[in-house]
Parts: sequence; structure tokens; C-alpha cells
Amino acid sequence: MRFAAPEFWLLAVPLLLGARMLWRRSLPPALMRGSRPARVASRDVKASRWSFEQWAFALKMGSTLLLIGALARPQTESRTIERQVSGIDILMVMDVSLSMNAADLGERNRFEIAKETMKSFIRGRQNDRIGFVIFSGEPVTLSPPTLDYGLVLKSLDDARMGVLKDGTAIGDGLSLAVNRLRTSKAKSRVIILLTDGDNNVGQVDPGTAGDLAAGYGIRVYTIAIGREGRVRVPIPRKGVFGNTITTYQYYDNALNPELLEQIARVTSGKFYRVTDEEALGNVFREIDRLERTDQKKRERVQYDEHFRTWLLLGIAGLLAQWVIRIRYAGVGA
Repeated sequence: MRFAAPEFWLLAVPLLLGARMLWRRSLPPALMRGSRPARVASRDVKASRWSFEQWAFALKMGSTLLLIGALARPQTESRTIERQVSGIDILMVMDVSLSMNAADLGERNRFEIAKETMKSFIRGRQNDRIGFVIFSGEPVTLSPPTLDYGLVLKSLDDARMGVLKDGTAIGDGLSLAVNRLRTSKAKSRVIILLTDGDNNVGQVDPGTAGDLAAGYGIRVYTIAIGREGRVRVPIPRKGVFGNTITTYQYYDNALNPELLEQIARVTSGKFYRVTDEEALGNVFREIDRLERTDQKKRERVQYDEHFRTWLLLGIAGLLAQWVIRIRYAGVGA
């Protein structure tokens, strides 16, 4: 509690100094005359009146103090904390070509490991719009940039290999992501591009797509996942009796780290080379640290006025003491 105009409390000084006089004036006339015989004679009659006079005087004094307090404007403090959040727009672009089925990073294949790592990354973000694009021989947007992380996580669950045209169209996937972010008003726009191969199909050259991202001020983090050279890829097939039989096919995995490094460099991003599951997790944790949302906190102090309550109580008290005097003392206020 505080008073916005405490100087009005000075009015209480003469009030308190005159309290004795007001007290004496509030006493019954017989007591004011100081006549002992009169007091003795009227003791039984005045006893109750004496009590009500005291109440009337106390109410008058208290009510007057409340009115002075109302002039002093009693206030209580209320603090409002305003948070200004400047989020980031992030678009994750993942290669879903059949080569992502290679199990050379750990017990699971590249595709499953990449999906789980991306999910952990999404769950750790706040106030950032996140989208998801997949590509192989052609790109498709599974989720536009959104704050609905449940939708993005579901799109990750729904992603499948072998549903798009075969091949690795890195340029097409990157250019689609750039197109999704080019009109964004976010303070920072980021693309995370994950692939396990070299560009071999598509209409847009990856270098051109990188220049396009740089032109729009979009930063690109590129991740080359998987080992180079001869890798084993499981190929599920239907057996004679309708059961699934997994066979393995070996092929030479071709990567183009120079291309991915160039894209990252021209867009002020960073290139990562990943050959195991732990390293991929470390990459996303580093990106998470590099791309942090700005949050500014400002505290605003407000004061709620309570003079109306004091004023009403003061008026009510004066009316009450007036009624007491009229009803029980037989004199006016």
C-alpha cells in the first residue's frame, strides 16, 4: 500500500489536536456541565446515552480520517511482466532416397536415426516456427513453417522412403525450402539440409539454390550423413508365402561434401560431416545452441486506486454516527 498524495495526511494533525474538544462536545449535556448532582440524578438515564455518544464520536473521528485518506489516494502495486519474443523460422529438409536405408551409423538405418534426432531437436525448441520438407528425385512439403510442433512431429512420423521419384535432387529440395522462407518476417531464417548422396537429378542446380538462399538472407546448415564407399542396404521383399524377406544389396555410396560445404559457406551457415548416431545428435545440439530465440523481459509497474473504497467507508461512517445521535442521543450531527 502507498499513498499518491501523502501531504493530505497533514489535515489529520489539527483533527487530532482538536480531538479533546470534539470529545467533550460529544458528551451528554449533563456531563458537560460537570454538575455532580446532575450526574448522579441522571446516571441511570444517561448511562446508555453515554455509550452511544462514545460510539458516535469514534465513528465521526474514524470516518473523517477515512475521508482524509481518500484524498491521499491509497494505491496498491501490481506488476506486469511483458515478454517480447523474437522467434526463428526453421525449415528441415531431409533426403528420403532409398540409400537412406543403409544401416551404417548404428543399429538402425540412417533414415530412422535422422528422424529421431530431428524429433528431439523440435521438442527442444520454443517460439520458433518449424517446417519439414522431404526430397529424393523430387521435393515435397510435409509441413509448412508452423508453431504447431505436434503437426511437424506427425509429418516426421509420416515420412517414408520410396514414395517419391528416385534420385537425389538436392537443388530442388533446397530451392523449395528457400521459397517457403523467402517471405518470412522472422528475425532469423534457417534451413537444415540433411542428405546422404550427391545431386544427380532435378531442375535446379544446388549451387544456384544456395546463392538464392544467400540472396534472401537465409542461413543453411548442411549435413552429409553416412559413410562413403561400399555400404550395405537392406532390401525387404515379399516371400513365396506372403512373408517379408530382407535381403541385402551392396552399393558404392557417393557424397559431395565440397558442394554441401560451398552451400553452407555462401549462406553463412555451417557444414557437418556425420558418420555415427552420436555425431548427428551433437550436430543438432550445436545448431540448437547457435540458433537461439531472443527473449526480452520488461517489467511494468501499475498502481490500482482504492480511494473510492475509503471515501464510501468514510461517508457511511458519518451517516452511521448521525443515525446513532438522532436515534439514541436525540441531538443532531
